[in-house]
Amino acid sequence: MAFLLADRVQETTTTTGTGTITLAGAVTGFQSFAAIGNGNTTFYTIADQTGSNWEVGIGTYTSSGTTLSRDTVLSSSNSGSLVNFSAGTKNVFVTYPAGRAAYGLTAGSNITLTPGNGIITIAASGGVPYGLFYKTDSSTVAFTKTGAGTAQIKAGTRIEVGGTTVTFSSATSITMPTLTAGTDYAIWVKDDATIQATSNYSSAPSAGNWRRIGGFHYAPGGNATGTSGGNTTPAINEYSFWDLKFRPACPDPRGMALVADSFWADIYLLGVDHLTNGTSAYNVTIADGSSPPKIPTKFGGNGTAIYGAMTWWNTNDVLRSYGKRSPAYDEFAALAYGTTEASSGGTDPVSTILRNTYTSKWGIMLATGNMWVWGANFGGGAAAASYAANTGGRGSTYQMENVALFGGAWTAGSVSGSRSSTWNNSPTASVSSVGARGVCDHLILD
Repeated sequence: MAFLLADRVQETTTTTGTGTITLAGAVTGFQSFAAIGNGNTTFYTIADQTGSNWEVGIGTYTSSGTTLSRDTVLSSSNSGSLVNFSAGTKNVFVTYPAGRAAYGLTAGSNITLTPGNGIITIAASGGVPYGLFYKTDSSTVAFTKTGAGTAQIKAGTRIEVGGTTVTFSSATSITMPTLTAGTDYAIWVKDDATIQATSNYSSAPSAGNWRRIGGFHYAPGGNATGTSGGNTTPAINEYSFWDLKFRPACPDPRGMALVADSFWADIYLLGVDHLTNGTSAYNVTIADGSSPPKIPTKFGGNGTAIYGAMTWWNTNDVLRSYGKRSPAYDEFAALAYGTTEASSGGTDPVSTILRNTYTSKWGIMLATGNMWVWGANFGGGAAAASYAANTGGRGSTYQMENVALFGGAWTAGSVSGSRSSTWNNSPTASVSSVGARGVCDHLILD
């Protein structure tokens, strides 16, 4: 359901304890929580009429029984935890917590939503938004690479953590663990202004109030600085930094790099076991016609079943299940820029290894000259003027064009490159030299 706010919503309750409260009806002159709507969430305050016990949080209104669940406590008289309310009448009303507010908008400020070039920007003009996650420059990521294995959060960044606003008035170094090549790291902030990276994406580094605010990839080799590939020195990929408001549009930002401030691309080729590793992981078996990928659960997979072939159809079912797609021709040419052109690896890479000669400016590994990858574009020759049952039992196509392959395989030699393409394969093809790489749009939320 939706998150909603409404003006002048206030009721009373006599519920005790720390659980869901039963609402007893609107206070004179106010609306009831019915204005929020059944199943919707809102900010709430509960306060006893002496004012000594209070709680601010996020709750869900249910019309049956007229209840409000206390889902998340933002602040309270009990040190930020659920309050064990005793007997007596309490006021319950919709509020707008200070930690979730936007301050500094000048009179006449407008909120604008601007789509374009694969980027969605939501911005406030004429003022400075201050709230849950604020950066002085919303058009850039919150972090700066300062060395092969070091980084800082930028000065002026403000973050709410467990009801406390943490302000980094100056650029602050991120505490790093011992970094492992080919690994994604999450960046966490604690309510005492500790900032730390960890390879654990889902669990905080230690006890206390923490918030995951971004991440990066520590690559097995450095990015291309010209047009002859990268190097073999492990380093943070500066184009892999993401934060809460500057990130890939897909649900999981790990294993991706931002290409030309335009879109995000998977650093690694798609692996067979994407259900375990995601679509972009270092040193895993490459999915291709000889080793097809597992069937995604969103398209009928059971966690172990593997496709019988790596057709264009199957490939894009996998990528779409992660909110990604095959690259268009111009996207591929961009993501592969900086690789060694007109050259190929010579042998099947088998796994998503480092061949630094074929690393792009953005840190995309095995960008060209190792595996053809399925593209999004159709063209070239077309099938006969009749229907063909060529979609794996999901309908027939009439005179369908071929689909593009990009980049060149390990045997392609001088044919390979960032603008290399072939247009003579049907979407039904499944070949050992054809793999896949996902891309998605760039998302800016300020």
